[in-house]
Amino acid sequence: MNPPVFAPARGPHLPGSQHWRHTAPKAATLGPDPAPAAADGGRGAPPGLDLPCQDLLLVRDWVLALTTCRSLGELVERLEQSVEHLGARAAVVFPWDQAAAALSPALPTASTEAWPLAALRTSALSASIMARGHFWAASDLDAAARSDHAEARALGWRALAGIPLSLRDEPVGLLYVAWDTPRRITTRERTLLELLAQHVAVSVANASVLAESRARAEALERADQQMVAYARDLRRVYERERARRAEVQQAYVTTVRVLAAAIETRDAYTGGHVERVAEYSVAIGRALGWDEDQLMTLELGALLHDVGKIGIDDGVLRKPAKLEPAEWEHMKRHPELGAHMLRDVPFLQGSVGCVLYHHERYDGRGYPYQLAGDDIPLEARIVAVADTYDAMTSDRPYRAGLPASVALDEITRCAGSQFDPLIVRAFLRVVESRPIVARPGA
Repeated sequence: MNPPVFAPARGPHLPGSQHWRHTAPKAATLGPDPAPAAADGGRGAPPGLDLPCQDLLLVRDWVLALTTCRSLGELVERLEQSVEHLGARAAVVFPWDQAAAALSPALPTASTEAWPLAALRTSALSASIMARGHFWAASDLDAAARSDHAEARALGWRALAGIPLSLRDEPVGLLYVAWDTPRRITTRERTLLELLAQHVAVSVANASVLAESRARAEALERADQQMVAYARDLRRVYERERARRAEVQQAYVTTVRVLAAAIETRDAYTGGHVERVAEYSVAIGRALGWDEDQLMTLELGALLHDVGKIGIDDGVLRKPAKLEPAEWEHMKRHPELGAHMLRDVPFLQGSVGCVLYHHERYDGRGYPYQLAGDDIPLEARIVAVADTYDAMTSDRPYRAGLPASVALDEITRCAGSQFDPLIVRAFLRVVESRPIVARPGA
């Protein structure tokens, strides 16, 4: 059996490698560097290794050093250590800003100053190298005396190599490797630098992704902390506002209670009526599942349902006998009089319906507008039941109050005619769940 034949492994295409792959001689024909530099990567290559093997060891150490970097600062430090093996003085990386389509400020280095690097980054030389897209070198910047080399000479550099960095045909940045004495960069060194640039491009991209991920994670953490702080502050504001609102609402209710009590003094025979109607109404509202805001509106409306009686003549309001038809027509004006009094009070707008419609009947035979069914506001239908029950169980000069059981039977009988059946059922549930307040002797 013939042994299997293994084809040479094909690595991934590395950006920036196209040029050196076609132009560099085979490793076996690489000549020695006219100015030899240590090629063992600091590991002490075994004696007797030829130069190509030493180059492989050097590239191996470069790759190991660069691929272990976790930050852009560490990358530059490892890169400077790597180019020292070629006798270079400095290595500078300008990352590419995709959004701005321009080179970004140089990554941090310890061997150069910031202000001349900014000039080099925006120089015509850097723009030209990025536009060319492949390796560029100058062996003696002073001898060339070109104007576009001025920024590099200002850094004290005398020989320079510029290699565009790219990954998957997208620019990643620009790498400069500089020497402080004139130097002819050999084909071997060019090959090594292009190999180094390929790994720098990958490392820059990876380090940038890690930096962005860390920045994003930190931003998310800050955002979470801000959200927690904002929620805590919002909660405090909400609690303060709720307490303030409760105080204001209580002040409203107290004011309305005082007003209702003052009005009720005109009719000595109905003392406590509005308080009981308000209590019954709120109990019905709770049985229907109303929230606290709805209950407050309902309570205010129930307390003020008879406020219009302030405009009724004393002779009619306090008459100790049944009213004559004309007197009754005068009494029937009190819902409209009360609504007219409250219509310009902002916090009572939701309660006006109780005042205006609490004498409407479910069958449409009530007053003042003969509304029927759902056309009557729900809060007014509630007050109608509570008002009628208290009126039936209260003593009057011309009759004694009815027993609670009799009044409840009458309200049940009138469900669907005078009263909304839904409200009647809710009221009966209230009566069954707790004792209802009734007049003494009822």
